[in-house]
Amino acid sequence: MTPETKPDAGQSLPAISVYNTLSRSIEPLTTRVPGQVGLYVCGMTVYDYCHIGHARAMMAFDVVVRHLRHRGYVVRFVRNHTDVDDKIIARAKERGTPPLELSSMFIRALEEDLSGLGIGAPDFTPKVSEHIGDIVTLIGELMSKGHGYRAENGDVYFAVESSPEYGKLSGKRIGDQRAGERVAVDTAKRHPCDFALWKAWTGDDAEPRWPSPWGEGRPGWHIECSAMARHHLGETFDVHGGGIDLIFPHHENEIAQSECGNGKPYAAYWMHNGHLTLQDDSGDSVKMSKSLGNIMRIRDILAEVPGEALRLMFVESHYRSPLPYSSDRLTSALVALDRLYCAKETAFGSSGDAAPPTMGEPGLEAWETATAFQERFTAAMDNDFNTAEAMGHVFDLVRCVNRLGNDRGARTKAGAILAPARSAFDLIATVLGIGAMSPAEFFDEVKTKRLLAQGRSVDEIDAKIAARGAARASRDWAEADRLRTELDADNIVVMDGAAGSTWRMRVGE
Repeated sequence: MTPETKPDAGQSLPAISVYNTLSRSIEPLTTRVPGQVGLYVCGMTVYDYCHIGHARAMMAFDVVVRHLRHRGYVVRFVRNHTDVDDKIIARAKERGTPPLELSSMFIRALEEDLSGLGIGAPDFTPKVSEHIGDIVTLIGELMSKGHGYRAENGDVYFAVESSPEYGKLSGKRIGDQRAGERVAVDTAKRHPCDFALWKAWTGDDAEPRWPSPWGEGRPGWHIECSAMARHHLGETFDVHGGGIDLIFPHHENEIAQSECGNGKPYAAYWMHNGHLTLQDDSGDSVKMSKSLGNIMRIRDILAEVPGEALRLMFVESHYRSPLPYSSDRLTSALVALDRLYCAKETAFGSSGDAAPPTMGEPGLEAWETATAFQERFTAAMDNDFNTAEAMGHVFDLVRCVNRLGNDRGARTKAGAILAPARSAFDLIATVLGIGAMSPAEFFDEVKTKRLLAQGRSVDEIDAKIAARGAARASRDWAEADRLRTELDADNIVVMDGAAGSTWRMRVGE
């Protein structure tokens, strides 16, 4: 179902529940228009290549959108690009590049990274620079209603004391906040929690600027999302998402300025994904920072493993849970993905029409697990998009199919038994974005990337396989065994068949 398609009038909607940060409880998802979901997610500030922490946030909501659409909802998904920001301006000055040119370059890089992770494009990806008019209009409305003021330095601020419900999302009340604690220190403010709606131009020609009733300048950070969400989803919409670190002050400020400006509720549900943290060799959490030299960029990881390995690592945890990252954890995810593709190869490569009772215990177990899979998987996903529980059912399926597949005689006649498994793998690919390739494509990608990371090539291995084949043809068994041992030491698994020898990379070693 495309985002533009309307659900059938008689269509019954599934009972999906969502943890709402605003109410601090799990609630049934009830949308403004039955069968339709308006979703806004805060995107990236594009001043550098994105890292795996960014990927975790975007992956979480990619899965949310996938599942909602699978369940028949029409989703209007908006995720912005912040292309006007202090960090962008500072980086552009370092490089001697115009700020909007720099941000455009990193937007293109971000889109490449997300494509490599199988993250679908939102329906709308607005940029701050393209919505200045919307932003100026909203600021004007706030000013006219007494919620904003122009300071002596020319900046325009939102007056948090004019918002009676300020703090309802985060639980942080105005009186509890002190300057310097996630609250910008600025003597031009009337209150330490007040935040910039419009920043006056400093006279630096390197800064992007636009005209406004308050003089030339550019938007503050928080106002952009309120304006872009209103433009694409209306004054009130269903779900707002983002990382847990955005709850305060960003999302708190969004609510305040939007509800004060629009005079009505902003988003009904607020969803936040947990932090991704790095683990060192001792298992302790460490901060990802340039000073420590441990920034894990998405593109660097994609150069070494298929994007689905990172996807699998993410969905093994619930989106709200903290996610510790380590190279060992990613390797474990790749091993699990390899097992999944082996099971998929068995399921889609099976033939015959034997009924379950004739297949013995492995066949009956595979049949029962695959037949019950869709109901169990969907129930887990309907419960606040619980991918951790859903992946438990995925691994049960993989284990059963691989057990059956290890019985060569049973595998060749297991077509009827594995028919529901084939449907299950299609569902996994649709909702989780895992197992979306053919097994051959996956195994080839692993070959290429793992060898490249080791400074070797597929051609090099193919040459050794051919040399071994020639040794076997000439009955030089000693040479053939030597080459096989050499290949095995390099984690190359050789598979001899009637049509010749093929090979795969052994993962996890």
